[in-house]
Amino acid sequence: MSVIHHDLVTRPAIGADRSDLNDVLSAAFLDDPVFVWLVPDRAERAQILPGVFDAFADVFARHDHTYVAVAGAGITVAGVGMWAPPGVTPVHPDDEAAFGERLATLAAPHMERIGACMAVFEAAHPAEPAWYLQFLATAPTHQGQGVGSALLRTVLDAADRAGEAAYLEATSPRNRALYERHGFVCTADLVLPDGPTAYAMWRSPRREA
Repeated sequence: MSVIHHDLVTRPAIGADRSDLNDVLSAAFLDDPVFVWLVPDRAERAQILPGVFDAFADVFARHDHTYVAVAGAGITVAGVGMWAPPGVTPVHPDDEAAFGERLATLAAPHMERIGACMAVFEAAHPAEPAWYLQFLATAPTHQGQGVGSALLRTVLDAADRAGEAAYLEATSPRNRALYERHGFVCTADLVLPDGPTAYAMWRSPRREA
């Protein structure tokens, strides 16, 4: 599925996008409150994040619902949305061991906080099937240009037509406000140990779409 939004086009990510995809995610989340808590040193965080996002990209490739927004005649990756469809486990059981080992190799000193974060998020994850947004990111050079909204609409419009819900964890008040503009409501505060608060957010389908 592809969506045109002003001068942006969203499309499924392909293998050739991987480096740009990791760069966009790393830049967008470098100063995100949750990631700052996970890896407090900024230089170390900048070094670790590309590998972490590459690990997520690998396991989410199984779902075939990672999208990029491209601009500039389709050669500049302006944003990324990484989704898992309803009724599946975001990290497939067959991938769990290798994924966990990869994270431990990349971020060994921080695995206690990473594990605590995952536990808090997993405890709030709804049992009801829903589209799950793992990450949404806009390149810093394209902030304020509707990139995040275009990527959200790529999945949410189709979800509405199918009568399917969506779920995510917003990692900052700014992100929460974006999602609320697209019909998500906060269902719980996700308080990390001695850390920031994230927000569990649910969106019921809009039947009129």
